[in-house]
Amino acid sequence: MPKMNIETIEPGMVLAEDLTTAEGRMLLPRGAIITEAHIRTCRVWGVVEIAIQGDDEENNVVPTRLEELDPEVLDACKIMAAQRFVLNPTTHPAVKEMAKLYVLRQARDLNVERAQWMLAATPHDDTVDFFSEEVEEDHKINLNTVVQEELDLASLPNIFFQISESLKNPMSSAAYVAEIISKDVALSARLLKMVNTPFYGFPSKVDTLSRAVTIVGTNQLTNLALGVSVISAFDDIPEEFFTLKEFWMHSITCGIVARLLAGKAGVEGDEKFFVAGLLHDVGRLVMLKNHPKASTNVLRPAKVGRRALVDVERSIWGCTHAEIGGRILKAWRLPAFLEVLIHHHHDPMEASMPKETAIIHLADFITHGLGIGASGASLVPEINASAWKLLDISVAELSLIARQAERQANDVLAAFFPDKTESGRV
Repeated sequence: MPKMNIETIEPGMVLAEDLTTAEGRMLLPRGAIITEAHIRTCRVWGVVEIAIQGDDEENNVVPTRLEELDPEVLDACKIMAAQRFVLNPTTHPAVKEMAKLYVLRQARDLNVERAQWMLAATPHDDTVDFFSEEVEEDHKINLNTVVQEELDLASLPNIFFQISESLKNPMSSAAYVAEIISKDVALSARLLKMVNTPFYGFPSKVDTLSRAVTIVGTNQLTNLALGVSVISAFDDIPEEFFTLKEFWMHSITCGIVARLLAGKAGVEGDEKFFVAGLLHDVGRLVMLKNHPKASTNVLRPAKVGRRALVDVERSIWGCTHAEIGGRILKAWRLPAFLEVLIHHHHDPMEASMPKETAIIHLADFITHGLGIGASGASLVPEINASAWKLLDISVAELSLIARQAERQANDVLAAFFPDKTESGRV
């Protein structure tokens, strides 16, 4: 049954099938007549598409089938997809679906000339001298040294650690958390803007921190404040391989996808998953900021090579950005939950919490697969088949997750970076 985007739904339309949330909660039965109140409820619960009686595919302004695309654009995007997903098995159903979604997303805004230009700019195997000594300069690093240097540099503001301590204290009240956060005017403003985006979907404006803590939840807003504090600390990284905005667009989208996956997988604590997705590549930021030469030694060959970035890191550094990130979060005294998920997001089945870690792993795979933002990796990381099976997510749900995440990501980016204009859209 074709579905219409929530933004195109009008009062008086009739539901063609039961309407439920991602968690399976019944909102409206089939045959219900849509009202303005129903539309607001859908936004609150994050519903982005509704099956309407009499709807047809002409209502979809964005192509949803490969057959709808310009043949030349389609061919170019298929080649780019094949190169981008080269690390993944082409027979895996999730890989096949994500490759299709990548093609659709890339092709919808491209004309033939732009598609051909992008294809020409995409590295090919015969242009890569990946094993040259100049590129593969050995640069082994000591994890303990990297962590200690970050602590000595004190990148994070003091309020970060105050917030972190409040999260560990079961006696922390909403008023106490609001009082801590309010000491940082910029952080307070970002959090308020964040909770007023469609990402949260509150029907009325949340205009005070105390109300935000009450509505969103003490632990949820505290976790969010930690994530925003980290973002604020990394505003001067080198931009040779990606811009800061591109990096956070990737990370924000990963967090949103993780939140959606957690809901669909029936795992509690969706806000923690958003923060874990937001911070999953923080180890790369620490290396870029404090060890730019070592970072260049892995990012440059990975950009033009045909190997996973984590493999390049392991061969040159002796460890990965995920391991660095996990150790950094432990040193920052963040919850063990975040430490584990970030440390193992490339090897989720090795984690002490495999199902929770699988959510971040799959969120990273989906975000890379869509091509939203940039993290330094030019290839979509290999999907862990066991992690996919563990979450038991339907392939059919990937399209809905992708659309919902992309729609919310721009709103969240604007909250984190209020100076960004429309040109910053994904």
